[in-house]
Amino acid sequence: MKPKGAAFAPDERHLAMEAWIINGQGEILLQRRSDACELLPGLWGLTTGRMLAGEDSRAGCVREVWEELGLAVRPEEPRLLRRIIRRDLIWDVYRIDREADLAALRLQPEEVSDVRWVTPAGLRAMVRAGEVFEYPEIYALLDEVAQGK
Repeated sequence: MKPKGAAFAPDERHLAMEAWIINGQGEILLQRRSDACELLPGLWGLTTGRMLAGEDSRAGCVREVWEELGLAVRPEEPRLLRRIIRRDLIWDVYRIDREADLAALRLQPEEVSDVRWVTPAGLRAMVRAGEVFEYPEIYALLDEVAQGK
């Protein structure tokens, strides 16, 4: 396993995940990244993380949601929406249908400074306003979530 920020050889990739946590009203749980985060400090986004050595992305999803939000997720809950392959990254995007009381979440202060529920339209507006990192697939994922897929 390479340390965070280390360069990868042309044939190497690291495994990472993103969790879209959706409540019964179709709202998406966003977290504001801590200002101390190395990547994208202060921006809003989904729960993300790199996998540990020997960990698959589903197990990593369960772990990251617990570490960053204090929200316990059973291994069968995350449903794979898509796998995105980049030059140095294999990125699995999961959907978790779950209610969560924001006041009861236990935020990891090094990673997360705030949380909120937003509608798909609200998230779309936040992306356009630059409050959320815009990656190429985010609008297609938003469409899938809005359609209940």
